[in-house]
Amino acid sequence: MTKLYEDGDPVFIDHPDRKGLRNFTWTVDAINDWEGIWHDLWKLGYKWEWQNADRYARRYGETFNLFACHDDAVRLDMAIPLPGIVVVEEVRERLLDDTNDANALDHLVGAIDRWLKTYYVS
Repeated sequence: MTKLYEDGDPVFIDHPDRKGLRNFTWTVDAINDWEGIWHDLWKLGYKWEWQNADRYARRYGETFNLFACHDDAVRLDMAIPLPGIVVVEEVRERLLDDTNDANALDHLVGAIDRWLKTYYVS
């Protein structure tokens, strides 16, 4: 049993001020916009260091095939990594710390900011 039930009668009360929590879910629109960001990251010399159980997407017409792989890096050719939000925010911070003066970095930080604002509400 959880602590919730140890404090008394398990009566569920509506708490309008309670803050909701949830996992981030990749949608087709989010992946579509992330694809452009990932392409720009790749052009600037960033790479994905894959691990077993990471999630990936591969374009399939107007949508994407989503998958994970296990000990099969060859399957990742032309796949887009789908990182968690913490990693997306870490990418943004790394771009801000990058010593390269390229305007592309500023545009990419802006693109990530817009992506986070559109698809993730913290």
